[in-house]
Amino acid sequence: MNHQYLPLFLASCFFFISLSQTSSNTSSHHHCLPDQSAHLLQLRQEFVERNYSNYYDYYNGSYPKMKSWKADSDCCSWDGITCDTQNGEVIGLDLSNSWLYGPLNSNSSLFSLRHLRKLNLDSNNFSSSIIPSEFGQLVSLTHLNLSFSFLHGQIPSEISWLSNLVSLDLSFNYFEYFVGGDNRYKRLDLRRIHLEALVQNMTYLRELHLDYVNISSSLPQSLANLSSLTSLTLLDCNLQGEFPSDIFLLPKIQSIDLSFNYELIVFLPKFRYGSSLKKLRLRATNFSVEFPNSMDNLGSLNDLDLSETNLFEELLNSISNLKSLNYLDLSSTTISGELPSSFSNLKSLKYLDLSDTNFSGELPNSIGNLKSLNYLNLESSKFSGAIPSFIGNLSQLTYLSLSYSNFHGQLPSTFGNLAKLTCLSLDNILYNREVPSFLGNLTQLELLGLSLNNFDSSFPIWLTNTTNLRSINFYGNQLKGPIPSEIGRLSNLFSLILSYNSLTEAIPSILFTNPSLSRLYLDHNQLTGPLKFQNVSSSALNVLRLSENKLNESIPRSIANFTKLQSLYLSSINLKGKVELNTFFKLKELRELDLSGEGFGWKVVVIGYACGLVIGLLTGHVVTSRRTNWLVRNFGVNLRSSMQGLKMEDSLMLRTNFLHRGGRCIKGEAQAMKPALLALSNAANLKSLNHILEGNAVNFLNLLNYEVSLD
Repeated sequence: MNHQYLPLFLASCFFFISLSQTSSNTSSHHHCLPDQSAHLLQLRQEFVERNYSNYYDYYNGSYPKMKSWKADSDCCSWDGITCDTQNGEVIGLDLSNSWLYGPLNSNSSLFSLRHLRKLNLDSNNFSSSIIPSEFGQLVSLTHLNLSFSFLHGQIPSEISWLSNLVSLDLSFNYFEYFVGGDNRYKRLDLRRIHLEALVQNMTYLRELHLDYVNISSSLPQSLANLSSLTSLTLLDCNLQGEFPSDIFLLPKIQSIDLSFNYELIVFLPKFRYGSSLKKLRLRATNFSVEFPNSMDNLGSLNDLDLSETNLFEELLNSISNLKSLNYLDLSSTTISGELPSSFSNLKSLKYLDLSDTNFSGELPNSIGNLKSLNYLNLESSKFSGAIPSFIGNLSQLTYLSLSYSNFHGQLPSTFGNLAKLTCLSLDNILYNREVPSFLGNLTQLELLGLSLNNFDSSFPIWLTNTTNLRSINFYGNQLKGPIPSEIGRLSNLFSLILSYNSLTEAIPSILFTNPSLSRLYLDHNQLTGPLKFQNVSSSALNVLRLSENKLNESIPRSIANFTKLQSLYLSSINLKGKVELNTFFKLKELRELDLSGEGFGWKVVVIGYACGLVIGLLTGHVVTSRRTNWLVRNFGVNLRSSMQGLKMEDSLMLRTNFLHRGGRCIKGEAQAMKPALLALSNAANLKSLNHILEGNAVNFLNLLNYEVSLD
């Protein structure tokens, strides 16, 4: 070969070798082993898809990842799957927020994916499953996240076999259920002996998150041996005894949250210079410090929550030196006296909560220098004097609450400068006769609370130009005149509370057709009819309160078109004609119905459970309730039901003290009960309807009156 072509030849060889390796890597990257694909497809069959975004915020933005998995495609390209590029083994499975619904069983094909290193099943619903012990077989795992997944029961000891874990998150696995009307909670439980094994074996742990796991014991001192630990969250774990203070001194620790462990004793040590701690939350613990200046060396701390603790004054000076702080919550602490002016040193502070504190005197002017603040909560505080005008200079504020504090006087016009405010709460504090018009400058407002301020004027029409508003609360003022129809401009309005005012004239029909309005409180006014319930089938109304008005008319049958209505209050509205109870039975979501008052001698109490309505007509003014044991105790209704599944059984029994008076049943009362009982029979799909009366028996099924006449 001619040597002059040698460089070109070698370059060509290197090119083809490189191309060959690239092709090989690309091929292996897209290669999925058949057994891995089969296990994943089997896993998909074990669950059904169910979207919970309407109920739990943490499901927002979720979607069913497994829906796109196709048998004829490479599983390494499937959503949520990560494969080893060398051999096609599945090493990562991220099905967080994936709408998974159903039990997580011990024979799940999940446990056949033995090469998994990262597994994230966060924010699904595993139907109150226990954690299968088979997780202990996935010994290659370095990351395991089962948070927010409706798991309960004992955490199996086999979890401690996962000695390669660097991140373990079992937090927020709890849910509420009802037994006899009392709400109870199911949680995960972790025995002390299993916690000790976990800490002993998982020596590489960097993140340990066990929020809401019921531990109910002290923590092992060996936790302080986890030298790689950066984040520890043990919120509301029923911890007892004394927290191992050496954990605060771990070399890499950055975040500790021990909030809501009411029996936990926490002593802060003398922190070393250069501590890496950035976040410390000790809310509602038995917190104390051994040295008043123990926090001086926390130069990196940016998040501090000492709310609901026995904070003492000497520590405030130490806190005011933490110049990296951007989050500070001292709410509901026992400390009293004046707030130190040295808090003005906290130039980086963005979040400050001093609500429900005993700080007295005026709010220091130096607070006006905290130009980075976007959250300021002084609600129910003891600060006194005029409402500080310098608050209006905190131009970055998005949240401000002064409600129920001891400030007094009129609202300074400088508040109109807070152009970035999205939430403003000024309940029970103002002395203005009219709603200050400069609040119209706050065009970004979403939540506005102005209750109990004795405004003696009409509803501010200029407020309807603030189109981002989602919630308005004018409860307990003296607003007069009509509700302006311009309120229809507020297309994002979710909640409107105008109760206990002096509003007059008819209710604008736009309030019943607004597709975003869910809660409408208009009770205790002087509003009149007619009620216009046209074109309301798309209404989002969940709560409608019209009690104590002067409507002076019958209830339109079209009220049955509010398909999402759960709570309806129509007491003392001077009803005319007859109330057709069957109309209300068409409201499938209804939980509470109040028809008591001067014109109607009965109150309908609706207790809603999963599969129907239990309706009783009770004399007097009885507070509505969803508790069956309350109903049994007071009115003798016995629901034979399965408490855990909340499903009605096949019969209903009525004890005589519900419809029995003076040794005999009142026929009119029995007649009034009939449509309710028939509706229950239909709604719950009961096979039979039994009635048991300990007095003169009345055959409900032979009664013909389906209407209850007004007095």
